Amino acid sequence: MAATATDEFPDDKRSLQGSGNFLFGDLAADLAHSIFQHVLELDRIHLHDTPLDLLSHMRKTIFRMRCVSALWNRFILSSPQYWCIINVRAPQAAMVRTIELAQAAPLCIYSVNPGHWEAVQFDQILPLLVNRHSQIRTLRLDDQDLDNFGMPLLRLGLPNLRSLELVPRLWLHPDASTLAYDMPRIRHLKSTAWAPKQDIAWIQGLETLVLRKLDRLGPDLYRVLGLCAHGLRHLSLGLRSSREELPPTPAAISIPLLKELRLDMADWRTVMEVTKRILAPPSAGGVIRVTLEPRDLAAIHGLFDFLFPDARDILNPRPATIEFDSEEDLLLVDYPRGNRAVQMRVQGTVHEVDHEAIRGLIHYLDLRLGHPVISVTISCNAPYDAKMMKLLSSSNVQSISIFTYYPEDLAQFLKETITGQSAESSEQVDTDDGYRVFQSLRYLAIDCAYRELEDLEEVIRIVETRQEQLRAKGNCLLDEMTLAHSHFDERVFADAIEKLGAIGIVLREEDWSRTGVDFYLDADIL
Repeated sequence: MAATATDEFPDDKRSLQGSGNFLFGDLAADLAHSIFQHVLELDRIHLHDTPLDLLSHMRKTIFRMRCVSALWNRFILSSPQYWCIINVRAPQAAMVRTIELAQAAPLCIYSVNPGHWEAVQFDQILPLLVNRHSQIRTLRLDDQDLDNFGMPLLRLGLPNLRSLELVPRLWLHPDASTLAYDMPRIRHLKSTAWAPKQDIAWIQGLETLVLRKLDRLGPDLYRVLGLCAHGLRHLSLGLRSSREELPPTPAAISIPLLKELRLDMADWRTVMEVTKRILAPPSAGGVIRVTLEPRDLAAIHGLFDFLFPDARDILNPRPATIEFDSEEDLLLVDYPRGNRAVQMRVQGTVHEVDHEAIRGLIHYLDLRLGHPVISVTISCNAPYDAKMMKLLSSSNVQSISIFTYYPEDLAQFLKETITGQSAESSEQVDTDDGYRVFQSLRYLAIDCAYRELEDLEEVIRIVETRQEQLRAKGNCLLDEMTLAHSHFDERVFADAIEKLGAIGIVLREEDWSRTGVDFYLDADIL
């Protein structure tokens, strides 16, 4: 957001004074509007993907700009285009005044879900908006508590609506299952737990379709996709697991203008069905997130054929991420390639884990994507994670981040991973796959969750040993090491900085925190 004129004014000086009015008063009205439009980012108000928080920020900025001077205040109050943002959860008196000041300007009505139940009153603003329903261009209510506010407006028909976002309570409004209301100009639809029916006329004009938390994939949804396929630019589907057998579906659907695809799936059968039934152009970007179990890993072959038909020569700007989380019994992987990415949540990787299946998955990903650089995040259980780390090829792991509640196990874990010593022997273990010391490792981070790292001297000695091994073999050397949220003796830390600095490693103490795959099946990128 561009800086506003009030940013440099102290709070006690933000009064309606005339300082600088002679300069502002000389500006042509269209030039002043152009400047204000740039500062307020008015061109983003009606974009379907503008963050709701930014809309709230725009409203606040308008009120701050009014405090610059009396002339600015009068200019803004007399300009309807600055008053088209209506927050349903804001105080009603302020919103009534805002609606009045907007006059005939296209309205953007929105609400930010507070994350908890909170009483909301709209008995004063709803009648005003009903009378101005033809002015509503954007209606974004990501808030189930406002279902009784949005449905009366939709029933009227919104002839100039372009963007609609809603979370309907279908059990309160049976007619919401169709939403066959007059919205001929709608181009962007985003909804939760609801999908439009195939007999709705306005479907064919959609450019953005975002449907979250759908229970299943079936013929009705395919027919909807078929009707709007030729105009779609952005498609995002969040599909929950379905224990029923999927019914037969129509032929594959081609979406020739698609720019961005997002699929969140919680069932391997849905993965296989979708990848057979949607045809996206090679230029389309995309993210597919899927939850699997180790026995379902065969499904990824079709997934990768769909998402990366020929990805070997594509340059990748960011590393792949693998996270082992023993507390949640999960393996999380994020493999980007060009403008596409696949993210997998593999459940059941601790108890009765099939190590060979996991090894096969990682080996397949490594070969299929041309040996991408890998960043590994390890969580909480060092003995378990040491076994999981052995499933990785060390040739392309460049970053390891360790988040542990058990710093007493850290030294042994590092011996088994970055120096290749087994738990039973101090001898280095050589293996055919080059596991010995993760010879490509350049960065190591350790977060002890505010616990005491008593073995810091031993940790430093292990790192020194590893550096000597790599130097002797002519491999890449560790460049940087970070300690975070760890309690240790300051004198030992100062000595460690000097020792590691002498062998080319920068040691830092930073407020680093655990990073890994941001995996939330119902999240959205559009």
